Amino acid sequence: MSSDQIQSQSKVEDDTYLTIWRADHEFTRTRWTVATFFLGISFAVLGFSFQSRLSPSEALAIRISGLFIYWFAYLIYVHFHRYTDSLRAYLIAMEKSSRTTLDLESKIGIGKTPDVKVKRRFTTVHLLFCFGLIYTTGIVLLLLLGL
Repeated sequence: MSSDQIQSQSKVEDDTYLTIWRADHEFTRTRWTVATFFLGISFAVLGFSFQSRLSPSEALAIRISGLFIYWFAYLIYVHFHRYTDSLRAYLIAMEKSSRTTLDLESKIGIGKTPDVKVKRRFTTVHLLFCFGLIYTTGIVLLLLLGL
């Protein structure tokens, strides 16, 4: 009787783990969809600013608007990325405490834990930030060049 209880408890924890894992991946997909939408709008606005019929001040205003949209997308991405990190940390805690028989997050190795298996030079957050700096520098250079 006690082995049945252990198996049912393990099954419940595995179901909980998989539910959280699926929610994490669905949330990640949604996060990327939202961020990609705003990044795309930002670049479309930048492209629109090169219309020949616009005055330099109108073009600058449009470019600055595109820049604000980009940084808004970046902040949304970072905000929701923190939520994903907390879900992954919870999954790893479940694995380490043996509350589940699954070890998907530990094997994938992308969580922020000391025993991370995947060595990454840059994270997506870092890359988006660096590209945002390049984008901002480009807008400033366009302003300085009078284009």
